[in-house]
Amino acid sequence: MDFQLPETGWTPNLVLFGFVICFGSAVPLGMQVSVINAPAEQIQQWCRKVLTARFGATLSTEEMEILWASVVTSTLLMGMVGCFCGGILSSKLGRKKSFLISSTLLLFAAPCFLFCRMAWSIELLYLGRLSVGLALGLSLSVIPMYLAEVSPLKLRGAMGVLLPLGITAGVVLGQVVTLDQLLGDKDLWHFGLGIGGLLNFICFVAYWWMPESPEYLCSFKNNPEEALKVIRKLLGQNSVDGALEKQIRTGFGIAQKSKGLSVRDILTDGKYRLPLALLFLMNAGCGLSGINVIFSYSVSTLQRIGINSNDAKLFSVGFGCINLAASSCGLFLMDRFNRRPMMLISCIACGVTLLLNTTVIYFINEVSWLPMVSVGAIVLFLLSYQTGVGQIPFFIGAEMFEIEARSSALALGTFGNWLANLIIVMLFPIVQHLWGAFAFLPSSIVCFALAIFVYFYLPETRGRIVSDTALLISKGFKSHIR
Repeated sequence: MDFQLPETGWTPNLVLFGFVICFGSAVPLGMQVSVINAPAEQIQQWCRKVLTARFGATLSTEEMEILWASVVTSTLLMGMVGCFCGGILSSKLGRKKSFLISSTLLLFAAPCFLFCRMAWSIELLYLGRLSVGLALGLSLSVIPMYLAEVSPLKLRGAMGVLLPLGITAGVVLGQVVTLDQLLGDKDLWHFGLGIGGLLNFICFVAYWWMPESPEYLCSFKNNPEEALKVIRKLLGQNSVDGALEKQIRTGFGIAQKSKGLSVRDILTDGKYRLPLALLFLMNAGCGLSGINVIFSYSVSTLQRIGINSNDAKLFSVGFGCINLAASSCGLFLMDRFNRRPMMLISCIACGVTLLLNTTVIYFINEVSWLPMVSVGAIVLFLLSYQTGVGQIPFFIGAEMFEIEARSSALALGTFGNWLANLIIVMLFPIVQHLWGAFAFLPSSIVCFALAIFVYFYLPETRGRIVSDTALLISKGFKSHIR
């Protein structure tokens, strides 16, 4: 049977829960995405000194690029591992304990970064990056379903946006703290990498107060009594009426515990084929849409179109602030507008703005004011991205999969996002070198292709209980969603 929370509005405890998730976990995670970019040159110089002092080795430019690529990609590879660990742990240990493990890994990374420079240890730098990757993978597969399972139906979209909103805020904060004027110089970069651990303490202070998912307690632990306590704690003592209490006690009290479906189980079950394809492609599309290119290579791209280095760094921070402002609007948009049209509009708008930017960069030397048009196109892209592509894939899986398949499905969806990020990191510099102005063209094509797939196959999930949505797409690619 369906587990459905009472339809209440925002309560103090629900707001506090969202605050802990957003500022105690998502913001530090976002910081770790961006803090490595600005001080990259300073860290590479330090690596050269360490290798020379400890091993007498002098790296060529190509060897240094390989070393740095391994530092960056180690986080992505561990993120892929972490997303599958999240699927397993959230079923075995619960959402709350999985969240604690993720926070512990993130906190463990902080001293690795803080002491690596003092200890002249590249190994500690690697260990910190590996721990961050594992924490990111765990969080992106666990937190979306945790948020969905403690939210009333009408607040599910707003709560689901808290993860991408927090990550976006963390990215901006990471960009700011690692500016040369703050913690991005040759003497302080290690503090910039480790400072996110301070925010992570919020999770540990609030952990003993945080509730387990009531849906998990009923379906996996067969404990309706504890689930009712959690509902009253989060949504108020008067939120549970007699009918709901009877439904939970009788409906779940006599039910068999759910064992959860493995990744293999859902991959081989035909009814999950379409929702898995939707979740995987939407997450991969989120990574391939161009957002990572904008932020990872924004400084070099702006320099290529004639903006000097210092101004390019400030523009990059400005882009982050605009991205954060647009992401904040998601709290209101996801409550008021349907997911399907928002995703469609976002995909098409992202594709168009990337095409515009490609055209502008191609003719950049023809007209003096075209660099500013390129900046404007990037701003329009960020606004388009945050209306759908940058937010909906994070929580749509929790709205399409029933609880027995949810953990494994979200793990596969998150894997798509990590795979896309790895592809961007490995291939975009090569594409940019070979294609020049046309480097954004593949991302534009991805956005248009995703729009076509969404148009034909994505059902509307807003305001629907999960079982109704699952039924709509249970016939795979033969499903009639409209």
